Amino acid sequence: MFTDRFRRISFRDMKIKHKLMVVMMLLIVFFCLVVISCLQYIFHAYDEMLYAQSAQTINNSIGDIENEIRNIEKLSMTIATDTRIQEQLTKVKEMTNEYERAQTLTDFKNKIFVYMLTEKHISSIHFMNDSGYSLLVGQSAQMPDESKKEEVIIEARQAKGGNVWAMPDAEHPYLLAAREIRSTGANLLEPLGTLIFQVNLDSVVQQHQTVSKDSGSLYIWKGNQPIYAPDEGFQPGMDMIDSKQGYTIQEVDGLSSFIAYTTSKETGWTYFSVLSYNDIFKKKNDLRLALLVVVLLLFITVIAISYRFARGITKPIEHLTQQMRYAEKGDFEWIVTHSPDTDRSDEVGYLQKRFFIMIRRIDTLIEENYTRQMLLKDTEYRALQAQINPHFLYNTLTSINWMARTSGQAAISSMVESLSRLLRNAISNNVQVITLGEEIGLLQDYMNIQKVRFESELQFVLDIDERFYMYRIPKMSLQPIAENAIKHGLENMIGNCKITVAAVERDQSLEISVSDNGPGMDEKALELLRVFAMPSKETGIGLKNIHERLRLMFGESAGLLFSSVEGHGTQVTIKIPKEGESDV
Repeated sequence: MFTDRFRRISFRDMKIKHKLMVVMMLLIVFFCLVVISCLQYIFHAYDEMLYAQSAQTINNSIGDIENEIRNIEKLSMTIATDTRIQEQLTKVKEMTNEYERAQTLTDFKNKIFVYMLTEKHISSIHFMNDSGYSLLVGQSAQMPDESKKEEVIIEARQAKGGNVWAMPDAEHPYLLAAREIRSTGANLLEPLGTLIFQVNLDSVVQQHQTVSKDSGSLYIWKGNQPIYAPDEGFQPGMDMIDSKQGYTIQEVDGLSSFIAYTTSKETGWTYFSVLSYNDIFKKKNDLRLALLVVVLLLFITVIAISYRFARGITKPIEHLTQQMRYAEKGDFEWIVTHSPDTDRSDEVGYLQKRFFIMIRRIDTLIEENYTRQMLLKDTEYRALQAQINPHFLYNTLTSINWMARTSGQAAISSMVESLSRLLRNAISNNVQVITLGEEIGLLQDYMNIQKVRFESELQFVLDIDERFYMYRIPKMSLQPIAENAIKHGLENMIGNCKITVAAVERDQSLEISVSDNGPGMDEKALELLRVFAMPSKETGIGLKNIHERLRLMFGESAGLLFSSVEGHGTQVTIKIPKEGESDV
């Protein structure tokens, strides 16, 4: 049942208009997919171009920001190696007079202040030494707590004169740079104190970021810790931190944003440029929406046009199909009265016109044939009443044959000729055995009559090699079997009946089979047939009669064989020995 249902909905079984619609829709979908793929490629290329531009912008910002960082490191080195400062710090350590020490520290502080003025991003410089002196140059809105200062001093000592950096945190947003000053004089490398630079990172970024505040923001992270974050709306994912460089689109503060990022090899900081995707790509989104609307309208328009086009082609075909259904029922009058005049000159119009002409001819032939059949029946009745002899019957059939030929009725002429030959051979009792070729001739005459009767519903296939035509066989052996096949096959079938007559040569015998594609029979009915116990409704030559004649003529090895499969037809086989070729 499922297989039958699947076949009903398969493409092959669909109506032509539906097939055309499906093909058109598939073409449209393919076109839309191609257009969308091209748009996606263009938009992706646009994203790549934007990323390249953003990467260049970030690289410029990175270069400027890290150049400021390097300048601060150079400044700390300059201060730490300044000869004047070295002398002042050495004196402060050796002086015992507090006034002179205070005077020297003041000079040292002024010197540091002069240096600080060279870098505007340094908010303060804090100096501390082991003697407990602590000097602050400049002002800062927020000072680091003692624990952080101690941590920075320890790291600076471990660096042994090198510069160290302390990253900003939530409590202290300033960037700290620390360097331990070591003696370059007599007491070489003796610690003289520690300089702590408090750098305003926000000022550095604001000066050197190329992204405007209105269009985007710059964020700096080191690992998973923020170094510079103007707000808390952005949080990079671990995939961005691990990949070091690239771009992505994600939601920031409820807005779609384009994020380009890269990691500095020098500091290890990762810079994130966050741009408002909605603002930058508003025109892109408008273009995408416009293209989608155009594609949708195009899709609907093409569907409507395809439907009208398919309907214009299939409507006359559907009307022609309806007429054929009435023709199957034999209602030719309805077809003649309901066939509209058509002015189409294409193939469909030609089919309609030719079909209408054919129906009119068939209707005329049926009327003529019905009249002739009534005349024939009346003639037959009168002949029986008059007890006409066969010779008069043959002459009458010959006259009908010539009348049919004269009126151009070739089918009727062929049917009369076949009937005449069939009756002549059937009525003649002086010959009981004929050749297989002659028997096939009788069978063909009979089948010609039946094919005229059943037309296309009956198909006859003869598959016998002519070298078997000299075999002897009882007269009227094949015709009754074929008649049974028509009676029990064709008349019980909905579709066409196919009768096949074939011959197969065996080692000791010749087998002539008559098979049909009728309903067949079950095993019980087949067993009854094999013992000739099947009840017969006809008065003609039965299968049992043929079987007995074959055995009487050729012996026990000859006779009829039966095979049948319910729903797949029946086969009756005449088996005769090869000696039958020379029998008379």
